[in-house]
Amino acid sequence: MLPAEENFSKGWLVREEAETDWSYGERPEQRNVEEKLSNGLVLIDKPAGIKSHKLSVNIKKSLKRSKAGHSGTLDPDVTGVLPVGLDNATKVLQALKNAGKEYVGTMKLSKEFSKKEIDEVAETFLGTIKQIPPEISAVKREEREREVYGIDILDVSGRKIKFVIECEKGFYIRVFCRQFGEKIGAEGQLEQLRRTKVGLFGEEDCFKIEEVEKQFRLYSDRKENDLNRIILPVEAGVKHLKKVLLKDTSVAPVCHGAALGSMGISKLQKDINPGELVALLTLKGELVAVGNSLMTSEKMVDKKDTAVELKRVFMDKDFYPKKW
Repeated sequence: MLPAEENFSKGWLVREEAETDWSYGERPEQRNVEEKLSNGLVLIDKPAGIKSHKLSVNIKKSLKRSKAGHSGTLDPDVTGVLPVGLDNATKVLQALKNAGKEYVGTMKLSKEFSKKEIDEVAETFLGTIKQIPPEISAVKREEREREVYGIDILDVSGRKIKFVIECEKGFYIRVFCRQFGEKIGAEGQLEQLRRTKVGLFGEEDCFKIEEVEKQFRLYSDRKENDLNRIILPVEAGVKHLKKVLLKDTSVAPVCHGAALGSMGISKLQKDINPGELVALLTLKGELVAVGNSLMTSEKMVDKKDTAVELKRVFMDKDFYPKKW
């Protein structure tokens, strides 16, 4: 199970029951298409044969946006889940890049092995794995550690092995195939790869780029369209993070850059740990900011101290009124 799935299922703690003022702000699901186009995400089922950056540029032009960016590069020949942020929502992509990933791939070994032998080697890859990025990578080529949350061998057909793997961001599947071959006593190489999940988003949530473009044309022509369902609010970009809900009086200070004190919290999810990236939301569910927790969930409820150090603010400074 990916960490995002565990985070999403966490229960809630209440520090102080609070009401929200409905004369300002709105629930994310109530935003119209134009608002989503200016601050939303679209999940693309990336086809083979195109670079992730090029696909983002195409979406920017097709949807007539000033900005568009993707979360987590896929090689041109790799298909699957590619979240794309539109306009202001490009700011949330960094948080989404940190979400865990799931891939289904096929690797080819230079020798044949039994299913039992392959399963035994696969189990050794669970946990912390050391890798050196490949030469074609844009990052510095030095050894680093990445987590593998789950791995399963789906099929063995001769020298070809179909597998599914859940891993931390920055885990290289091509390198994994070579490492697998070395451990089992053969040469291993990746033949085919598809990303099936990013955080809580699966391939079933994605759309073909042609469908997105078609629905935008219908929307532009004021014809019946499905764009409201296709484009997600910016809050979808932090769906995988644990949440802290702010009292209305705390929203403006946070938007002006103040660290969040525990007294400004109404509710929060359980099992938040110090140093963990969390999402700060209004009581209406609007994304305010993300930041690093300075204490556990329990201490946020019991203590009076700074609870979250801000990392990035997303909400406009004047969206909620000042209360000081």
